[in-house]
Amino acid sequence: MGTDSDVIALGLVDNEELENPEEVSERLEPYGEDPPISDLLNPDEVSVTMETPPSSRNPFRVMFEVVKKTWNTFTRDTKRAILAIMGLAIVLAIVVIATVSKSASIREPKAESIWDEIRLPTTVVPSHYDVKLKIDMTNERFTGSEDVYIEVTNTTAVLLIHINDVHSDTQGYEMNITQHSVHRLNDKGETVGSIPVKHAFPYTKNSFYVMKSKEEIVPGKYKIYFEWESRLVRGLDGIYISSYKEDGLDKKVLASQMEPLAARKVMPCFDEPSFKATFSMEITAENTYPLVLWNMPEISNTAVDDTWNKFVFQKSVKMSTYLLAFVVADFKCTEPIIESTKGVKVRTCGRKGPVDAGADLYSAKITAKIIDEYETFYGTDFPLPKIDSVAVPDFSAGAMENWGLILYRETALLWDPKKDTYNNKARVNTVVAHELAHQWFGNLVTMKWWNDLWLNEGFASYVEWIGTVKSEPQWNYLDFQTFSDKSRAFAIDSYMSSRPASVDVSKPDDITAQFDSISYSKGSALLVQAKMFMDGTESTTENFENAIRSYVKQYEYGNAEQTDLYEQLDKIYGAKKDTSETRVNIIEVMNTWTLQMNFPVLEVRRYDDNHIAISQRRFLISGSDVSGDKESPYGYQWYVPIEYMTRSRYRVRVAETS
Repeated sequence: MGTDSDVIALGLVDNEELENPEEVSERLEPYGEDPPISDLLNPDEVSVTMETPPSSRNPFRVMFEVVKKTWNTFTRDTKRAILAIMGLAIVLAIVVIATVSKSASIREPKAESIWDEIRLPTTVVPSHYDVKLKIDMTNERFTGSEDVYIEVTNTTAVLLIHINDVHSDTQGYEMNITQHSVHRLNDKGETVGSIPVKHAFPYTKNSFYVMKSKEEIVPGKYKIYFEWESRLVRGLDGIYISSYKEDGLDKKVLASQMEPLAARKVMPCFDEPSFKATFSMEITAENTYPLVLWNMPEISNTAVDDTWNKFVFQKSVKMSTYLLAFVVADFKCTEPIIESTKGVKVRTCGRKGPVDAGADLYSAKITAKIIDEYETFYGTDFPLPKIDSVAVPDFSAGAMENWGLILYRETALLWDPKKDTYNNKARVNTVVAHELAHQWFGNLVTMKWWNDLWLNEGFASYVEWIGTVKSEPQWNYLDFQTFSDKSRAFAIDSYMSSRPASVDVSKPDDITAQFDSISYSKGSALLVQAKMFMDGTESTTENFENAIRSYVKQYEYGNAEQTDLYEQLDKIYGAKKDTSETRVNIIEVMNTWTLQMNFPVLEVRRYDDNHIAISQRRFLISGSDVSGDKESPYGYQWYVPIEYMTRSRYRVRVAETS
């Protein structure tokens, strides 16, 4: 009950509005015998409120009373509809919150999660893959299974591996993982237990498949098992289908291109250059495609039934995933097989028409010659028993140096002396020499990460002249190549839009952007310059080549960075070329050329009979920097090798001009 100061308000109606008693009784009528559930919040319930003097009233209470008054202006049906909508909204909100929470915990992890990094953690490393693929060319699909043997070095509850599950209606790159499991191994490699997986999901942003275990995975050896299915795409990376016509019929060939990031489109793998491992491969294909090739030689070819054949291959050497290669085709190859001096089996394969015409013979013969020359140059025998070179109708690059199975565009591998020009012949020769150079520098010794791509491609561009001179000495190719590389490098590197040879790589687009003239042509020119530091401009390359041999031997089957090569160069330079305490450091010299873009122009002035002054400034085709300097750690100053000749002697000096 209220006091004398109380005012009774009926429902949500202000007392000053209740002039008609009949109106009060009408508003107090019940809904009927069967009130709705919303009567739990009965809008017509009589309530008693205490009115407070205006000066001390709570603003929230005032707001509440306004809402009450507004509510009471609605009809009974309107109130019922509003309450029903509110109830439905509450239910939907609960469902949405639960769904988002579940999605956030499984599909969209927090930014601080390890799978939000572009690089794989180094605490889990692969040692071997045992892979089985079934290639269905008719239906343009493939299935696979594999055991991935890993070593865990730090306790973890999460395992990451690369896959590509991005779906495209035109490309269809989804990879559907149908089974996965994790098993503990003993020292003999035998399974001794299983690790239960709590959650497993693809993290599309960084192409990871994430497996969260129910228990901690302690350091030791493990095996991850996968089964998957996917499409054979009509693209130009991963494993893809290419088409051609033969005798008026449409034919298919399966080819591959893994570099830089497409091995994950074929199978779950640790798809970074530094995660080297060995591979065992078994491929089942329709028997209408008799030529099935992989990186290593075939062990067996057996009929599964009237439709399918199974091919088993030798276990690979330790290698990076971007060097994997596959071919399934109705092609012909060089017969008889050609061998190098030390017995490496060599052949060229392609469409039946060109091979029948003999267009395969030139590339097969020079491949054997160049292998011999490179074994001497690198001081290491070719580590695989065979090299198959395959010309495919559709290929994204000129060629790809896959270890033991090099794929080419047809125009970069096949040369028919009856109808092709000598320019075509030169193109075949230089591309073959380039790809074979990678078999040691790139495949046997591999960059740790893609920021050193320039060294991989620049070195192959430099070494290709050695192979070409060996196979075609009458061409004098060295002079042409040196001029050509420098010209291309000068052209692109004279703009503000250029880049350093070695750059930080933080996303996939950064990797693909490096396949340009800076990596190939400037990279080659920089190595020619390094050779000048080591041996001068004379024809000898003894010091430089000794450093290369030492580098390859130290890092074979492993990974290295550009500074690892520089250290070998500096070691030989200090021991053979310049033993003075004030000698220049090759590492410092090369860094001024690879860690900043552009190049210097030198100005030489004679100021008396016995002295000249040399200065340098950054060269830009615009004449000056019109957009503001990109930051340079060396202030756009370079170590420059200076050569000069007097009447009595010829000398070489290295100078940091200013």
